[in-house]
Amino acid sequence: MGKHSASCDEPYQPRGTYTADSSPQQAPIPTETRKSRLNAARAETQPQSATPKPQTSKTTKRFRPHIKDWTLGQRILAGFLLIGFILSAISTVALWPSNTPARVDKSFQETSSLPQNIADGTVAVTTEAACGSPSVGRTFDDTPREPTTSTGTCTRAIVDITSGSDKGKRTLIETSHKPGDPDLCEGDKIRMTRHATDDGSMGYAFNDYQRKVPIIAWLIITAIAMVAIGSWRGARSLVGLVITMAIIGAFMLPALLRGGDPLLLAVTSCALIMFVVIYLVHGISWKSSSALAGTIIALGLAAIMAGWGIDGTRLRGLGEEDNLLVQLYLPDVTVHGLMLAGFIVGAIGALNDATVAQASTVNELAIIDRKASPWRLFAGGMQVGRDHIASMLYTLILSYAGAALPMLLLITASERPLGQVLTSDLIATEIVRSAVGAIALALAVPITTIIAAVTVKPDPDASNAGGHGHGHVHVHHH
Repeated sequence: MGKHSASCDEPYQPRGTYTADSSPQQAPIPTETRKSRLNAARAETQPQSATPKPQTSKTTKRFRPHIKDWTLGQRILAGFLLIGFILSAISTVALWPSNTPARVDKSFQETSSLPQNIADGTVAVTTEAACGSPSVGRTFDDTPREPTTSTGTCTRAIVDITSGSDKGKRTLIETSHKPGDPDLCEGDKIRMTRHATDDGSMGYAFNDYQRKVPIIAWLIITAIAMVAIGSWRGARSLVGLVITMAIIGAFMLPALLRGGDPLLLAVTSCALIMFVVIYLVHGISWKSSSALAGTIIALGLAAIMAGWGIDGTRLRGLGEEDNLLVQLYLPDVTVHGLMLAGFIVGAIGALNDATVAQASTVNELAIIDRKASPWRLFAGGMQVGRDHIASMLYTLILSYAGAALPMLLLITASERPLGQVLTSDLIATEIVRSAVGAIALALAVPITTIIAAVTVKPDPDASNAGGHGHGHVHVHHH
C-alpha cells in the first residue's frame, strides 16, 4: 500500500468527503438543503410556461379591481358608466314624486272600479228562469223574487256577498247569453261593482272574475321553471324582475301622475333598471359593462328617435280608448308625453336582450382566439349580430301585432283602402313604435360589439390551465 493509502483499522469515510489534498472531512449537507438545490435545478431546466401561475382570488378572476391594470378602452368604459350612474341617481332624486295627492277628475271615481266600489262574491246557485226579477242587483237574505211578467229565459246566478257592508247577504245576477255576458257557474268567485240605487240602497252588478289563486299559481310555476332551467342566474333574473316592477310602480308611474317630464322619467327609469338588473343577473364583469353601455347608448338614441317620430308624423294617440280616458280624467298627464314614454319603455327589453347576447358572443370569441385583434372580434361578433337583428326584428313586430290584433281585425273588416289604414293615427302609432324599436335594436348591435371588442379580454393565465390537467379554462372577464 502507498503512503497515502488508508489502513484497514481506519474508519470508512464516504466518497466526496475529501479534498484534493486529503484535507479533513467536511460536514454533510442537510437534507432540506439538498432538496432546495434539486428543486432549483429542476426549475432551471423546465420551460417558462410550466412556471406555476400566481394564486388569484375569485374577485380578480371576475373583474380586476386595480385601475392600473385596465386598458384605455376599459377606463373610458368605466368612466362612461360611472358618469351615467351618477346622472341617473341625481335625476331620480330630482324627479322623485312628491307626497301631494295626484290631481284626478272627480267624475273618474264614478266611472272606474275603485276599491271602495268593489265587492267580492261567490256564485251559490245558477238556474234557468224567467228574466226580469225585481231582485236583480238588489240584496236579499234567501231567495230572489219572481218576475211578474215573463220576458224570456235567462241564466240567474244567486251570489253570496263575501265582502263589504252587505257581507253575508245575497244578490242576483241575470245573463241573457248575449256576446260579452259572463258564463257563471256554481262556485265561481267574482267581483261586483257597487252603486247607489234610486231608493238609496246599494245595487250590485258583475265586474270581473277573481283571479288571485290562478295568477299566483302561474307565477309560482314560472319561478320554478326559471330556477330549474336557469339555476342561480334564473333566480337572480326573478329578483331583477321584482326590482324592475318596483322602480316602475314606485317611481315612474307616481311621478307621471303628478305631471313629471315623461321623457326624463322614462330614460331615468330604464337606465336605473339596467344598472341594477344587468349586474345583478350577469355579474360584475367587462362583458356585462359592455352590454350595459351599449344598452344605455341605444336607449338614448331610441328616445331621440321616438320624439322625432311622434312629432314628425303628428301622432295624437287619441285612437286608443285608454289615452282618451287619460286626457279626460288626468289633467297633469299629456297623451303626447305618455306615448313618448311608452315607446322608450317598450324598446328597452329588446335592447337588453341584444346587447347581452353580443357582449357574450365577443367574450367567447376572445376566449377561443386569444390573439384576435379588436377588429377581428368585432367582425366575428357582427356575423352573429346580423342573425340576431333579423330574428329580433320579427319578434318585435309580431309582439306589437299580437297586442293590436283586435284593432287589426276591425280595420280589416272595415274594408278601408290600405293607404288610408296605414296612415291613420291608430296604425301609424304602431308603425312608428315598431320602427323606433327596430332601429334602436339594429344600432345597439354594432355599438355593443365594438365596445366589447376593445374591452372584453380573457385572462392571459387561462392558456396555462391545460398544463395543469384542468378540463376547463379559467378566464378573467375584463
